Amino acid sequence: MKRNLPTISAILYTSKTLANGEHPIMLRVCYNGKRKYKSMGISCKPQEWSDDKQRVKGKRANSLNTIITKELADAQNYVLSLEGKADYSASTIVSDLQKTAPTRLTLFSLFEERIEFFKVEKGKYNTATGYLTLLNRIKKYTNGKDLELFEVTTNWLRSFEEYLRCHYADNSIRKFYDCFQAIFNYAITKEYIKETPFTTFQFSKKLNCQTRKRALTLQEITSLMVYYLERYGKLGIENNDVYGELEEKQYWVNQKFKLRGTNKLTPINAEQFSLALFLCSYHFQGMALIDLANLKKKDIHLIQVTDRDKFVKDSAEHDYDYAMSHLRKLLCYEINITRHKTTHPTRVIVDARYLIPYLNPFGSYIDDGDDLDEDELEDYLFPIFDKDDDTEEKKFGRMTYMNYLVNVNLKRIAKRLGFAEGITFYSARHSYASALYHANVPMGLIAQNMGRNPAEIETYLKEFDIENIYKANEKALITGQEDFLRITEKQKQAQRNKTRKELEEKGEFDTLKMLENWWRFMDEH
Repeated sequence: MKRNLPTISAILYTSKTLANGEHPIMLRVCYNGKRKYKSMGISCKPQEWSDDKQRVKGKRANSLNTIITKELADAQNYVLSLEGKADYSASTIVSDLQKTAPTRLTLFSLFEERIEFFKVEKGKYNTATGYLTLLNRIKKYTNGKDLELFEVTTNWLRSFEEYLRCHYADNSIRKFYDCFQAIFNYAITKEYIKETPFTTFQFSKKLNCQTRKRALTLQEITSLMVYYLERYGKLGIENNDVYGELEEKQYWVNQKFKLRGTNKLTPINAEQFSLALFLCSYHFQGMALIDLANLKKKDIHLIQVTDRDKFVKDSAEHDYDYAMSHLRKLLCYEINITRHKTTHPTRVIVDARYLIPYLNPFGSYIDDGDDLDEDELEDYLFPIFDKDDDTEEKKFGRMTYMNYLVNVNLKRIAKRLGFAEGITFYSARHSYASALYHANVPMGLIAQNMGRNPAEIETYLKEFDIENIYKANEKALITGQEDFLRITEKQKQAQRNKTRKELEEKGEFDTLKMLENWWRFMDEH
């Protein structure tokens, strides 16, 4: 006698109600009076379900019914393959159908899988931290209750959005949802789910993700440099006679970061450390903190840059041979790096005189790289990372601490100097770009100096040479402004004319001749 085959149907499983008020849509297998169910990973409300047609009706019909049709067809084909076999039941059928499907994860376990991937396999601790922060916020929202992936619907996302608006600014919400969408896109590729709720999701109101750019004025940048030099001098030795001793706690020891194993790598105080890094960033063409941290002594070299303006002036006033014999060479530091964020190659050219006060406290002043052995060349330029313990995990912990430490101290310095608003480390980058822009430096050169891509025109740009980069960086300093130079030159000539007149009146012509030679030498060098 021929046995009847199992019957397969799609049902709305009303015995279970999800957090969003919907019921799961299940595959039901009936055989020999037994019923077993297999989840399809989708759900809907009772009014959206048609028992007769075993289908969803309404706006979501197309997307959900496609999944139902495929699930039913796969199950029917499997049941037909069982004809003639004796050893099976409703339970074994459901079990076999589940084995053919990908492993299903809950929302929390999916997050944990991606966090582990970015942390262990990719070493991208910043990305992993972003996922972890979002997961912790979701856990707080659900009171620790895990969710099936299909329970995260468009309505759930909108409700979560309203919750986040009570705790975060729009920029943070945008980052959370970008991360959330990436999680679900990954789940789609792994076939953990059949559809993503982000396909139809829209924010209840437009997010304002414009960040206020805090670029310091040239006056404010100069006041920071003056403060540093008056307090710490060119050798980096602290002098409290001008501003008095620092009363605030120096944020080297902090319980929050102590757990990360972050140790102090330099004896200088936290304020000097923070301001020196900030001013180095400004001089290094707005270099980001992570790029400063990754610099090694082998990356920085002393070069000579020709004073092009003096060469042109000498050629015009005298001749080419005179200009060539009186060339002025300026000692500069050259750094070639690949930006951590954009992987864009960047060339830094900066007058060595400007950097020495900020490099000295770290013992990073380099006269000639040839004097360093191979082991010393591998030392980091700044005491942020430790070459003997620079795993990605340790570097991430140190960078987290450095961001906190530097910004706390920069805020204090701004307050001490009477700035109307506080500053952050990133202000150095904006300030550098702003200073060059207002000094009419070409946008292409600004973009190149900062490791950015000029929109639509990069392929037409010829790379600027080191003399152009050096002259551009002069514009970032008050001593490089045309008005400053013009007035300084006028004052210098007035003082010299006065000295000439006094010596001529006294008849001290030998002294005057000696001074004239000295002045000429100073002008040339």
